[in-house]
Amino acid sequence: MLTINVNGNLGNQEVMLSDNTSGTLTGVRIFGSVIGGNQVIQWTFISTGHKHEGFVYAGDLREGLVINSMNGNGQYKVHFVQE
Repeated sequence: MLTINVNGNLGNQEVMLSDNTSGTLTGVRIFGSVIGGNQVIQWTFISTGHKHEGFVYAGDLREGLVINSMNGNGQYKVHFVQE
């Protein structure tokens, strides 16, 4: 399991992993139905140089959250940092 270091004050960002590799984390607000008005953030992680399998996650990021990679070959644990 790798730790993904996320700056909670930023949206789209370059992130560092616990093995000192990096990647890009992007968030896009997804809207539900017009009537319901539900919305969620969809987060996508892509590893620089494709060293690790990426992930797509819909929901709020929180400290300690574990996210499985696209094909389940890896896991990422969210850790918030201040920079």
